[in-house]
Amino acid sequence: MSTKKRNEEMAYEKVKRAIMLKRLNPGQRITEDWVSKELNMSRTPIRAAFKRLESEKLIELVPNKGAVVHNPSNKELEDVFNLRTVLETYAASLAIPELTSQDFAVLYDLLNQEKEAYRKKDFEEFMRVNGLIHAFPARVANNKFLLHEIETLNQWSDCYLILRDEFYSTPIDEVKSIPEHKEIVLKLENRDTSGVEEAIRSHMASTLKDLSNRTSIFN
Repeated sequence: MSTKKRNEEMAYEKVKRAIMLKRLNPGQRITEDWVSKELNMSRTPIRAAFKRLESEKLIELVPNKGAVVHNPSNKELEDVFNLRTVLETYAASLAIPELTSQDFAVLYDLLNQEKEAYRKKDFEEFMRVNGLIHAFPARVANNKFLLHEIETLNQWSDCYLILRDEFYSTPIDEVKSIPEHKEIVLKLENRDTSGVEEAIRSHMASTLKDLSNRTSIFN
């Protein structure tokens, strides 16, 4: 890997982690000059890192102002989660006839990994596992177009979790996603199409409500 590419990766990881740890908050300005001085590197790799962060919806590049940490509106959150609900309930209905005992072994392992990520307060691992759980029905249904759309929306949702979720301050026994994900898996295991659709809708509504009520970790 070239020095330029290594610096780009470092700048990307450092700024992303600062946002995840709430050291940079929604609406806060980040300049190439400031990051350059902080990391002791030229502005060229930082500019490339900013492009990556913008594509992940973590920052916005504003003309004549520079980079600003993305501050999603509640309307934006609602639009994404409503579309996720439609796609993921459809994926579940397609997956139910195809699910095998091996698939459920994988799902229960993912639920355990989710708990472990919360215990360790490993936000990146939690988001990785969360994405796998939500995409699993579409993967089992073997619908590559549906899977692509769900994974894309999950990636967008990750940015909202990073910007608004209280991951680091919420005790594990108060985490809603863990029992809600388990309920979805149980409904899938029971081949209960209407039940799993309701469990997914309830989970999405719960997550949306929590994220919509928070603008930063300090609220």
